[in-house]
Amino acid sequence: MQTDIRSVRASEESARAFVYRVLSAYIREMFLHPGAKLAETDVAAELQVSRTPVHDTFSRLEREKMLRSVPRGAVVPPLSADTIRQTVWMHRTVCQAVLGELYNHRPATLEPLERCVAAELEALQGGAIVKMARLQLEFHRTLYTLAGREPVMEAMERNSADLYRLLRMLENADLWRYVADQHSAIVQGLAMRDYELAARALEAEHDLMEPLLEECRYRQPYFFE
Repeated sequence: MQTDIRSVRASEESARAFVYRVLSAYIREMFLHPGAKLAETDVAAELQVSRTPVHDTFSRLEREKMLRSVPRGAVVPPLSADTIRQTVWMHRTVCQAVLGELYNHRPATLEPLERCVAAELEALQGGAIVKMARLQLEFHRTLYTLAGREPVMEAMERNSADLYRLLRMLENADLWRYVADQHSAIVQGLAMRDYELAARALEAEHDLMEPLLEECRYRQPYFFE
Protein backbone atom coordinates (compact mmCIF):
# COMPACT_ATOMS: atom_id res chain seq x y z
CA MET A 1 0.00 0.00 0.00
CA GLN A 2 2.27 2.78 -1.23
CA THR A 3 0.64 6.23 -1.15
CA ASP A 4 1.24 9.76 0.08
CA ILE A 5 -0.71 8.98 3.27
CA ARG A 6 1.56 9.24 6.32
CA SER A 7 1.64 5.63 7.46
CA VAL A 8 4.16 6.16 10.25
CA ARG A 9 2.75 5.99 13.75
CA ALA A 10 3.25 9.13 15.82
CA SER A 11 4.81 8.64 19.25
CA GLU A 12 1.65 9.76 21.08
CA GLU A 13 -0.74 7.89 18.77
CA SER A 14 -2.45 4.73 20.03
CA ALA A 15 -2.28 1.64 17.85
CA ARG A 16 -6.06 1.73 17.37
CA ALA A 17 -6.05 5.41 16.34
CA PHE A 18 -3.10 4.78 14.01
CA VAL A 19 -4.73 1.85 12.22
CA TYR A 20 -8.03 3.71 11.87
CA ARG A 21 -6.34 6.84 10.52
CA VAL A 22 -4.39 4.94 7.90
CA LEU A 23 -7.11 2.55 6.75
CA SER A 24 -9.87 5.16 6.63
CA ALA A 25 -7.59 7.46 4.63
CA TYR A 26 -6.69 4.70 2.17
CA ILE A 27 -10.36 3.98 1.59
CA ARG A 28 -11.56 7.60 1.40
CA GLU A 29 -8.70 8.62 -0.88
CA MET A 30 -9.48 5.68 -3.19
CA PHE A 31 -6.05 4.11 -2.81
CA LEU A 32 -8.07 1.05 -1.86
CA HIS A 33 -10.65 0.70 -4.61
CA PRO A 34 -14.11 -0.79 -4.15
CA GLY A 35 -13.70 -4.55 -4.15
CA ALA A 36 -10.27 -4.52 -2.52
CA LYS A 37 -9.95 -7.31 0.04
CA LEU A 38 -8.22 -6.93 3.38
CA ALA A 39 -7.12 -9.53 5.90
CA GLU A 40 -6.46 -8.63 9.52
CA THR A 41 -3.17 -10.52 9.61
CA ASP A 42 -1.87 -8.75 6.48
CA VAL A 43 -2.83 -5.28 7.75
CA ALA A 44 -1.32 -5.99 11.16
CA ALA A 45 1.95 -7.08 9.55
CA GLU A 46 2.04 -4.11 7.19
CA LEU A 47 1.42 -1.56 9.95
CA GLN A 48 3.49 -3.47 12.52
CA VAL A 49 0.78 -3.70 15.15
CA SER A 50 -1.05 -6.56 16.82
CA ARG A 51 -4.28 -7.94 15.41
CA THR A 52 -6.44 -6.49 18.20
CA PRO A 53 -6.40 -2.82 17.01
CA VAL A 54 -6.84 -4.04 13.43
CA HIS A 55 -9.86 -6.15 14.42
CA ASP A 56 -11.36 -3.20 16.31
CA THR A 57 -10.75 -0.90 13.35
CA PHE A 58 -12.38 -3.34 10.92
CA SER A 59 -15.47 -3.35 13.16
CA ARG A 60 -15.55 0.46 13.33
CA LEU A 61 -15.11 0.83 9.57
CA GLU A 62 -17.92 -1.66 9.02
CA ARG A 63 -20.21 0.49 11.19
CA GLU A 64 -19.18 3.53 9.16
CA LYS A 65 -19.91 1.68 5.87
CA MET A 66 -16.27 1.84 4.74
CA LEU A 67 -15.71 -1.92 5.01
CA ARG A 68 -17.94 -4.94 4.56
CA SER A 69 -17.29 -8.18 6.41
CA VAL A 70 -16.51 -11.27 4.32
CA PRO A 71 -15.08 -14.68 5.27
CA ARG A 72 -11.46 -14.31 6.47
CA GLY A 73 -11.45 -10.54 6.29
CA ALA A 74 -13.26 -7.56 4.83
CA VAL A 75 -13.80 -5.89 1.48
CA VAL A 76 -14.06 -2.23 0.51
CA PRO A 77 -17.70 -1.79 -0.54
CA PRO A 78 -18.86 -0.15 -3.76
CA LEU A 79 -20.20 3.38 -3.70
CA SER A 80 -23.94 3.74 -3.26
CA ALA A 81 -25.60 6.31 -5.52
CA ASP A 82 -28.58 6.55 -3.16
CA THR A 83 -26.32 7.13 -0.16
CA ILE A 84 -24.46 9.85 -2.05
CA ARG A 85 -27.70 11.61 -2.99
CA GLN A 86 -28.95 11.46 0.59
CA THR A 87 -25.61 12.80 1.84
CA VAL A 88 -25.65 15.68 -0.67
CA TRP A 89 -29.14 16.60 0.53
CA MET A 90 -27.92 16.57 4.12
CA HIS A 91 -24.91 18.75 3.34
CA ARG A 92 -26.95 21.14 1.19
CA THR A 93 -29.57 21.63 3.92
CA VAL A 94 -27.25 21.93 6.89
CA CYS A 95 -24.65 24.05 5.10
CA GLN A 96 -27.28 26.60 4.10
CA ALA A 97 -28.21 26.91 7.78
CA VAL A 98 -24.54 27.37 8.68
CA LEU A 99 -24.21 30.01 5.98
CA GLY A 100 -27.20 31.84 7.46
CA GLU A 101 -25.55 31.83 10.88
CA LEU A 102 -22.35 33.25 9.42
CA TYR A 103 -24.37 35.97 7.69
CA ASN A 104 -26.33 36.90 10.81
CA HIS A 105 -23.35 36.62 13.16
CA ARG A 106 -20.42 37.63 11.02
CA PRO A 107 -17.09 36.29 12.32
CA ALA A 108 -14.33 38.71 13.20
CA THR A 109 -12.35 37.64 10.14
CA LEU A 110 -12.90 35.63 6.98
CA GLU A 111 -9.17 35.05 6.57
CA PRO A 112 -9.37 31.28 7.25
CA LEU A 113 -11.82 30.90 4.35
CA GLU A 114 -9.68 33.13 2.15
CA ARG A 115 -6.68 30.89 2.88
CA CYS A 116 -8.73 27.85 1.86
CA VAL A 117 -9.61 29.41 -1.50
CA ALA A 118 -5.99 30.46 -2.03
CA ALA A 119 -4.84 26.89 -1.37
CA GLU A 120 -7.35 25.57 -3.91
CA LEU A 121 -6.19 28.01 -6.57
CA GLU A 122 -2.56 27.20 -5.84
CA ALA A 123 -3.23 23.47 -6.20
CA LEU A 124 -5.05 24.05 -9.49
CA GLN A 125 -2.25 26.22 -10.82
CA GLY A 126 0.27 23.54 -9.91
CA GLY A 127 -1.79 20.75 -11.43
CA ALA A 128 -2.24 19.05 -8.04
CA ILE A 129 -5.75 17.78 -8.74
CA VAL A 130 -5.23 14.98 -6.21
CA LYS A 131 -5.40 17.58 -3.42
CA MET A 132 -8.69 19.13 -4.44
CA ALA A 133 -11.11 16.80 -2.65
CA ARG A 134 -9.22 17.36 0.62
CA LEU A 135 -9.16 21.12 0.06
CA GLN A 136 -12.89 21.15 -0.70
CA LEU A 137 -13.50 19.35 2.56
CA GLU A 138 -11.23 21.78 4.41
CA PHE A 139 -13.21 24.75 3.06
CA HIS A 140 -16.44 23.31 4.44
CA ARG A 141 -14.81 22.39 7.74
CA THR A 142 -13.70 25.99 8.04
CA LEU A 143 -17.23 27.27 7.34
CA TYR A 144 -18.57 25.14 10.19
CA THR A 145 -15.71 26.09 12.50
CA LEU A 146 -16.33 29.82 11.98
CA ALA A 147 -19.99 29.23 12.81
CA GLY A 148 -19.07 27.25 15.94
CA ARG A 149 -20.55 24.06 14.48
CA GLU A 150 -17.52 21.76 14.45
CA PRO A 151 -19.40 18.87 16.14
CA VAL A 152 -22.05 19.03 13.42
CA MET A 153 -19.41 18.79 10.70
CA GLU A 154 -17.70 15.92 12.50
CA ALA A 155 -20.99 14.02 12.70
CA MET A 156 -21.68 14.62 9.01
CA GLU A 157 -18.20 13.52 7.99
CA ARG A 158 -18.73 10.17 9.67
CA ASN A 159 -21.57 9.58 7.24
CA SER A 160 -19.98 11.07 4.12
CA ALA A 161 -17.40 8.50 3.03
CA ASP A 162 -19.13 7.69 -0.26
CA LEU A 163 -19.53 11.36 -1.16
CA TYR A 164 -15.87 12.00 -0.43
CA ARG A 165 -14.85 8.98 -2.52
CA LEU A 166 -16.94 10.38 -5.37
CA LEU A 167 -15.17 13.74 -5.12
CA ARG A 168 -11.84 11.95 -5.04
CA MET A 169 -12.73 10.45 -8.45
CA LEU A 170 -13.13 13.93 -9.96
CA GLU A 171 -10.03 14.60 -12.03
CA ASN A 172 -11.35 17.40 -14.26
CA ALA A 173 -9.40 20.59 -13.54
CA ASP A 174 -12.12 22.80 -15.07
CA LEU A 175 -14.78 21.37 -12.76
CA TRP A 176 -12.53 21.82 -9.75
CA ARG A 177 -11.88 25.40 -10.82
CA TYR A 178 -15.66 25.85 -10.92
CA VAL A 179 -15.85 24.59 -7.33
CA ALA A 180 -13.06 26.97 -6.28
CA ASP A 181 -14.90 29.84 -7.99
CA GLN A 182 -18.04 29.04 -5.98
CA HIS A 183 -16.01 29.01 -2.77
CA SER A 184 -14.57 32.38 -3.71
CA ALA A 185 -18.08 33.70 -4.32
CA ILE A 186 -19.22 32.40 -0.91
CA VAL A 187 -16.41 34.33 0.78
CA GLN A 188 -17.16 37.40 -1.31
CA GLY A 189 -20.84 37.23 -0.43
CA LEU A 190 -20.08 36.98 3.28
CA ALA A 191 -17.60 39.85 3.06
CA MET A 192 -20.06 42.08 1.18
CA ARG A 193 -23.03 41.08 3.36
CA ASP A 194 -24.66 39.70 0.20
CA TYR A 195 -26.38 36.55 1.42
CA GLU A 196 -27.98 35.80 -1.95
CA LEU A 197 -24.59 35.72 -3.67
CA ALA A 198 -23.17 33.35 -1.08
CA ALA A 199 -26.28 31.12 -1.05
CA ARG A 200 -26.37 30.86 -4.86
CA ALA A 201 -22.71 29.85 -4.94
CA LEU A 202 -23.29 27.19 -2.31
CA GLU A 203 -26.28 25.83 -4.25
CA ALA A 204 -24.23 25.80 -7.46
CA GLU A 205 -21.55 23.70 -5.78
CA HIS A 206 -24.10 21.16 -4.54
CA ASP A 207 -25.90 21.14 -7.90
CA LEU A 208 -22.66 19.85 -9.43
CA MET A 209 -22.86 16.60 -7.45
CA GLU A 210 -25.64 14.91 -9.44
CA PRO A 211 -24.02 15.27 -12.90
CA LEU A 212 -20.69 14.29 -11.33
CA LEU A 213 -22.30 11.16 -9.90
CA GLU A 214 -23.76 10.20 -13.26
CA GLU A 215 -20.47 10.83 -15.07
CA CYS A 216 -18.51 8.68 -12.62
CA ARG A 217 -21.09 5.89 -12.78
CA TYR A 218 -20.76 5.94 -16.57
CA ARG A 219 -16.94 5.97 -16.57
CA GLN A 220 -16.39 3.47 -13.76
CA PRO A 221 -19.61 1.49 -13.22
CA TYR A 222 -17.72 -1.29 -11.42
CA PHE A 223 -17.07 1.13 -8.53
CA PHE A 224 -20.80 1.42 -7.82
CA GLU A 225 -23.57 -0.83 -6.57
